[in-house]
Amino acid sequence: MEISRRTFIKASAVTAIGISQTFETSAINKAIAAEMNEQNLRRDIALLPADATEIRAYQRAVGIMKSLPADDKRSWAYQAKIHDMFCPHNNWWFLPWHRAYLFYFESICQDLLSDQSFRLPYWDWTKDTSVPAPFWDKNSPLYHQNRRATPNSQISQETTGPKVITRIINSPLDFTLYSGNTNTDNQRERAFAGLLESTPHNGIHQFIGGTMSTFLSPEDPVFWLHHANVDRLWRSWSKLHEHRAFSENLWKKHELKSFFDSKTGKEINPITESTNDYKKFNAEYERLEALAPQSPPTQRELIRPTSKFLNDKSFRRVSAILGKTSEKANAGSFFLNVGSAFQGSIDEAIQPFSVSAPQPQENAILMKIEGIDRTADDVSLRIFINCENPSTQTPIGSPSYVGTINFFADKHGDHTLKSNFIYDCTETFANLKQAGLYDSQDKIKVSLVPINTNNPDEPLLLNDVKPERITFIGL
Repeated sequence: MEISRRTFIKASAVTAIGISQTFETSAINKAIAAEMNEQNLRRDIALLPADATEIRAYQRAVGIMKSLPADDKRSWAYQAKIHDMFCPHNNWWFLPWHRAYLFYFESICQDLLSDQSFRLPYWDWTKDTSVPAPFWDKNSPLYHQNRRATPNSQISQETTGPKVITRIINSPLDFTLYSGNTNTDNQRERAFAGLLESTPHNGIHQFIGGTMSTFLSPEDPVFWLHHANVDRLWRSWSKLHEHRAFSENLWKKHELKSFFDSKTGKEINPITESTNDYKKFNAEYERLEALAPQSPPTQRELIRPTSKFLNDKSFRRVSAILGKTSEKANAGSFFLNVGSAFQGSIDEAIQPFSVSAPQPQENAILMKIEGIDRTADDVSLRIFINCENPSTQTPIGSPSYVGTINFFADKHGDHTLKSNFIYDCTETFANLKQAGLYDSQDKIKVSLVPINTNNPDEPLLLNDVKPERITFIGL
């Protein structure tokens, strides 16, 4: 069921009528309410039996929402259109907006089920690398027909594997999750995507394909379980890094737009900082990621706040505008001149990695990748530093490997939105030092290798996904 922009805006301007309408509470609903987990936690769908109450409840709620007219704010079509119209990506409102989006969607499910204990399950793709079985039953409301993934498709380790997740959870740097800040109050302003958004989040959307690779991705019922897991990772990180909460008023006081509160029948725009109250937004999970031992928070606070560094010229930096490459090039390498001052920044940042006992990380080396104008659909981009012969065959276990950029919804209609990303390269430089591939030299070699996500061994053209600029920053 489709909903036009005009219908969406018209419905948004009218006070909901008849929202108190209730659906008959069936014997199934009563059984669901009676059996629902007492702690009201979001639970891992992989650990639930096929006929689990959460799964049956979600199926029923989705079926009801799909049966509602498109101009009903509780309808499946209307809820997907909220994402299409308002969702922030590539900026620091990405996580709080989607936490609120999950909560108000979950509230609609509760009201339609006449069960306030209902909680969405989550799909933990860090452990279970295929789309869960309940989403493949063609007779179920959870089935969506245009997925590129199949029941046997497996997500790659470079997207959701232990190395990626460990870097996300253990990073003391707030940008790893929150991405870049913006200078305006426009929640759709594109700044930078951090590791959580650019690698596992975008990668799952790209892996499933079809509607999931567009701004209307909530039309696929697996979207909500995917984002519940993204939120679970945010909750896991927050538990370890509670002192890292943002203090900037532009972030804290921003009104997240625009949701429908089925409890009141009105639109609602919660303040961003309110989403830090995870209990208020039902962001409680039966399992958080295991957290590696870290240095005490009082020491870790020495890391400088990263939310304002993007345009702060006081930080040491080296930058290069990437020149033209051969039209037939399948990879490209670019050299950045590094002076003695920036060499010192690298040496300071990697020093804690060179000792046997864990040390608090007080400095970092960050990489900004700016202005990617993607022209190929099924592509990701691997990044290496000081790699001798980079290619699609270069393993991601290489000490030169920085990360993999995945892309999501950077095409809106006929308009391509340029993408910017940011990565912490500190550990990569430490690995290079240990492997004898970095010794405070005058130049840093950055290599970019496009990957065909349908066939990783088939080369693609670098010009289909080449950035405009690369910048290293010493923090």
